[in-house]
Amino acid sequence: MALNIRGLQKRYGGFVVDVDFFVADGETLVLAGPSGCGKTTVLNLIAGFVEEDAGSILLDGKPVHQLPSWKRNVSVVFQDLALFPHLNVGNNVGYGPFIRGISRGKRRNMVEDALKTVRLSGYAKRRVHTLSGGERQRVAIARALATEPKALLLDEPFSSLDAPLRRELRKEFREIGAKSPAPRIFVTHDREEAAVLGDRIALMSAGRILETGSARELFLAPKTEFGARFFGAGSVFPCTVTGETPEGRSIVSPLGPLLVKRGETYNPEKPLIFIPRDALSPARGPAGEAENPVLMSVLFKQGVFEGERVILEAEAPGGIPLQASGGLRTELPPKNSPVKWRLDQGLIRFVLPS
Repeated sequence: MALNIRGLQKRYGGFVVDVDFFVADGETLVLAGPSGCGKTTVLNLIAGFVEEDAGSILLDGKPVHQLPSWKRNVSVVFQDLALFPHLNVGNNVGYGPFIRGISRGKRRNMVEDALKTVRLSGYAKRRVHTLSGGERQRVAIARALATEPKALLLDEPFSSLDAPLRRELRKEFREIGAKSPAPRIFVTHDREEAAVLGDRIALMSAGRILETGSARELFLAPKTEFGARFFGAGSVFPCTVTGETPEGRSIVSPLGPLLVKRGETYNPEKPLIFIPRDALSPARGPAGEAENPVLMSVLFKQGVFEGERVILEAEAPGGIPLQASGGLRTELPPKNSPVKWRLDQGLIRFVLPS
């Protein structure tokens, strides 16, 4: 039941959504990007809530873009959930099969299976207003699954929940997804959520997908300036390519002369480099596996705790901001103290301007 999007376009005045992508059976593709980039429009086009101006939507190899939304067998979980307050849980979950004329007995089995999948067995008679936020979210997902959809679309469904509950539901969603053969598209602007949920992540800006990859690839080696600034865990700097060596390309950057590995492509008119946080570390002890390490003097500014890690912030000469990643037990030097950091040149990458 793969989902194939070919040249799908929608125009709103001067703003154009224009996307191509493929989602395999049982795969979760995360559409990530800033607000207003067109993510929700893509979901509405696939679901049939908005009519496309061009392009095609193929589900299981069959075109569905000319079918009305109710004939596409595509389920959507909205940000506001849109549960029916006057119906109990079972009738909410069974609404889709009911509309499709499925018999009461089969419908009951479909509801029970869907509630079991989201760990809400025995909740069919419960009223929606008696449920917690997490339970309501599970009901919305169960309702989407009950129709045995050919594709499942989710539009930032966890955004209104508190952080601990979001983390819990993200884990559960991955487990639920493993039980469903339907291709899934999950829309979010949250980088952590995209990394946890996506088998692949498509980064979207101004109506277009600029690059696609795994969370690891986009964190550590984004290919575009947009990917590096929006998703990458590091910093982008302009540079000048000065020559070639057997080891790589010599460059001059705001951090001084550096070396970028061979094989990296760049735009000669606007060469840019991406330095991931993992390429920088306090210079204590041996360099280990660092490739062509460079030792630099920086002014330590602060450590910012971010979940289960700490982001070390410093300034290179000239006030150039730098970041490195550390564990929770990383020893922090005094603020505004001069320290030595090591740069692993083997992790520097060129990125293409967006």
